[in-house]
Amino acid sequence: MNSAESASTPARRDPLLDTLAEAMAHLVAAVDTSTDEEASPDAAARWFEYPAYLFDRLDPEDRQRLAELFREAAMREPRGPRREALLAVPDGFGLDEDEDEG
Repeated sequence: MNSAESASTPARRDPLLDTLAEAMAHLVAAVDTSTDEEASPDAAARWFEYPAYLFDRLDPEDRQRLAELFREAAMREPRGPRREALLAVPDGFGLDEDEDEG
């Protein structure tokens, strides 16, 4: 395979990474769309504090890749509130922010 062919070949997918990112996105969206009686805002903030800390430690390229995985999970959902909640996950964790902004 020449360099032109390899440049046009999609990156190899990692099923484990894809599955974990999709599971995380759905969990976050479920909590974010819960009522206060189902999940208190204080509890939800505590639940996501450590994942947010870990995501902040990723280098910018990995943060962007994680944001893309979250968006890909969202786009597999039908249009509607659930998809919109999933699309908001990267912003909720600040994954698209430049390191200098954070």
